[in-house]
Parts: sequence; structure tokens; C-alpha cells
Amino acid sequence: MSSAIGIQDLATNENFNASPIADVATSVASTWRSVVRTWLVQDSPYIAMLLLPLFGVTFHMPATFWVILTPVFGVICVTAGWRHFDREQDRLQLAYTQALSWFALIFTIYVLYNNVVQGVLNSSATSLAMMTLLALGTFVAGLQSRVWRICAVGGILLLAVPAMGWLEQSALLIAIVIIALIAVSFLTWWVSHRQWGGARQA
Repeated sequence: MSSAIGIQDLATNENFNASPIADVATSVASTWRSVVRTWLVQDSPYIAMLLLPLFGVTFHMPATFWVILTPVFGVICVTAGWRHFDREQDRLQLAYTQALSWFALIFTIYVLYNNVVQGVLNSSATSLAMMTLLALGTFVAGLQSRVWRICAVGGILLLAVPAMGWLEQSALLIAIVIIALIAVSFLTWWVSHRQWGGARQA
């Protein structure tokens, strides 16, 4: 009888000791899910700005794709930069400047897809030219809106232009590069998030 009671007490102690470990593991998993979810919500516009032009170049998308993509970039830039300006006049100037810049890019798209120009450039060259213009416009828009992530997207897209030409649009290598860039973006956000959280606690 005493032996059975001892075995039962031992099992109870093991369950008691294992319970805190399980709680910690559950808490860590929940924290990581929350961190990843927050990162995706905050940085999803910049990830989209990175992936969509690469998609357009890889699949030789027509002019309509780039015409739709350009104002989307403009809206993201204005929305992200809006909070960096306190005065209403500065915010309106940001929106006005961004609108003019992106409308100029739309006009350039129509020029590049003109029949005369298309007779000189093939679809691959036109797509790469579009990505180059979009990268330059994104970088300048990031400077105007004071958002370093948008500048980073523009820089990455600009570097991807010769890289995609060198890789000859290898789907596997492009996928690896995209995954690596997203991972670096997440790590950068996580480090800055931890530093900001530590500063607030201090």
C-alpha cells in the first residue's frame, strides 16, 4: 500500500516539475507567433513592394501591371511617411510631391511600351528597364517620405536588376534571394523592436 502511494507521489511530482517547462515552451511559442504576426502586419507593404516588381520582371508582365503597381507604391510611400511630418502643410506637400513623381513614372511606362520603343527593346529589356525606373522612384520616394525601409526596398530592387540579368531569371536562385532578403528584413525589425522595447523599459 505504501509502495503504491510512493509511486503515485512520484508521478505527481514529475507532472508538477514538467508543468512549468511546458508552460514556458507554450509561452515562448506564443511570443514568437505574436512577434512574427506583428512583423508581417507592419512590414507587409514593404515586402509587397519587394516581391511584386520581381514577379513582374520574371513573368514579363504587360504595361497594365506596371501602371497599376505604380500608384500602389505611391500610396504606400505617402501612408508610411505621413506620420513623420507634424504640420498639415508638410503632409500635403508630401502627398503632392509623391503624386507628381509617380504620375511622371506612369508617363514613362507609356513611353517605354510605345510601339516604336518596343520595336527596339524586347520584353525582357523592357521589364528590366521598368524595374530600374521603379527602383529609382522608390528610393527617391523613401528619401522624401523619410522612411528608411522604402529606401532599402529601392536599393534592393536596383541591385536586383543586374542580378536578374546575370541569373537569366533562374526561378530557384531568385526564390532563394527573396527568402534571404525577407529573413534579413525580419531580423532587422526584430533587433530594432527589442532595442525599442528595452529603451522603453529603461
